[in-house]
Amino acid sequence: MSSSKEIIKTVEDLGREKGISREILADALHEAIVAATVKRIGKYLEPEVTVDLDKGLINILIPKEVSESEESNWYEITMEEAKEYKENPQYGDILMVPTTLDALGRQAALVAKQKLIEKLKEAEKQVILDDFQNKLGEIVNGTILKTDRDNIIINIGKTEAILPKKEMIPGEFFNRNDYVRALLLDIKLVKSWPQLILSRSHPNFLKKLFEAEIPEVFEGIIEVKGAAREPGDRAKVAVYSKNSNIDPVGACIGVKGARISTISDELKKEKIDVVEWSPDPVKYVCNAISPANVLLTNIIEDDKTIEIVVPDDQLSLAIGKKGQNVRLAAILTEWRLDVLKESEYAEIRTSRLEEQEQELKAFYELYNLENLEILNHAMIAKLIEHGVGDIEKLSSASVDEIVSYLEISEEAAVGIINAAIDYLTAKLDELDDEE
Repeated sequence: MSSSKEIIKTVEDLGREKGISREILADALHEAIVAATVKRIGKYLEPEVTVDLDKGLINILIPKEVSESEESNWYEITMEEAKEYKENPQYGDILMVPTTLDALGRQAALVAKQKLIEKLKEAEKQVILDDFQNKLGEIVNGTILKTDRDNIIINIGKTEAILPKKEMIPGEFFNRNDYVRALLLDIKLVKSWPQLILSRSHPNFLKKLFEAEIPEVFEGIIEVKGAAREPGDRAKVAVYSKNSNIDPVGACIGVKGARISTISDELKKEKIDVVEWSPDPVKYVCNAISPANVLLTNIIEDDKTIEIVVPDDQLSLAIGKKGQNVRLAAILTEWRLDVLKESEYAEIRTSRLEEQEQELKAFYELYNLENLEILNHAMIAKLIEHGVGDIEKLSSASVDEIVSYLEISEEAAVGIINAAIDYLTAKLDELDDEE
């Protein structure tokens, strides 16, 4: 290593390039010089090292004992030399004597260099983590450095990032030095070093492009509620505004489609459907399945499914090429969508009504109060009048209720309830035997 000023200049240049603060630079240089000095004089002696970046100075003081020896070494100093540093020195005095990195020798200089590189690497790692952790999920800009079979290496300023081929838009091709925008998707530690992962195919990249290109989205006047993509081909984006005077869809598309075209161009001409979000799942699904018109819907909560009925001539429009339209709408709304044409739904509805009638008929036949011989027609009429219309309800009624409804004794009421329970138990046993 050369003079103090040259060392400090080199360190400061590295610091500016890597974004490392002067305080951290000074600490790193201090540790490196202490390590180099200790390597030369031994770990049992304590040197004093000061680093002043502003003045470009590095001062190193090492302890030496005033000795009767005729020769000075790293541990001792002659009386004659000692007088340069202390008035009236005595044998045995320990003096702090200045030295330089050059004087410490080549090996010490190598130790200093190695330690400095190590500390600056640690500082750079922390700078990257601190800086880019705050940018996770945001768009970053950079230029292509090189490509290989699996990744593209991109210079994003203070460090490099990788754009994996799987996170690219299908068919994309970049040349060296091309400008590129991408979403900072993740930061991983690979061999203890931060590896920044970018994506251009993630739905959030599309959402962030809306924020970057549409002022109303950036300002929070319009909110992007969701996005679903088949990268490079087609996407659906749901937008919403609390301001009733604003058309969120029209604002995002822009005059003659200018705004949405800018975003589409960034995504290799990806076709983008902008739909209005709604807290009503049915209305939201109807918007998402556009451009098809929805005639009616049917929610099946248990399966988180919404049936969508469209005119016969719009079935292919609703489903889309290879099912793309309904698939994107399902991802966007987070509902399972079952698209039916009108004529098909009419047949299904008729079939369902018939099934319901059969079920009701079977239920009536199985649980009809007339199946209990213990009841007469007058009793049945009174029970139905009080809402006890079948054997199942009768089996769960209280004794006091039956006494009140039928104006009978508690003993008789208990007998009727037990008869209902026995009937249901027998029927369940029959069903088990059939299975």
